[in-house]
Amino acid sequence: MIAILDTSAVIRLFIADGPIPAGLETFLGEVERGNAVGLAPELLWVEAANVLLRKKLRGELAGDEAEALLEEIIQLPLRRAGHVEILPRAMELADAEGLSVYDALFLSLAELREGVVFTADQQLAEASRKLGLAPRA
Repeated sequence: MIAILDTSAVIRLFIADGPIPAGLETFLGEVERGNAVGLAPELLWVEAANVLLRKKLRGELAGDEAEALLEEIIQLPLRRAGHVEILPRAMELADAEGLSVYDALFLSLAELREGVVFTADQQLAEASRKLGLAPRA
């Protein structure tokens, strides 16, 4: 199985901002055992750093907790995908689905790699379902 993880899903693995997407923890176990492949556009790590910094500045994360969490996110067993190859399709999907190009990068990568998208973002989850890119329950 191939799955693309979006930033909202990854953040939920480390910060209790809501439920972790169904099946994500099991999937990551399969990745660690070499039975599945986890991917993300390089944007994921930039967005994650931004979320963690905002939480630190609001006092929701103490001391160097944001930096420590970012290091854990960097160490996740995910393959990184560049943006150039998936950007044109991401722009089309963003336009068609009413998403940001940032969010559509995850869909575009899922289409290209014939994978599914794990997300905690409702709008992205709905677009994933519509396009047949949502994980099966």
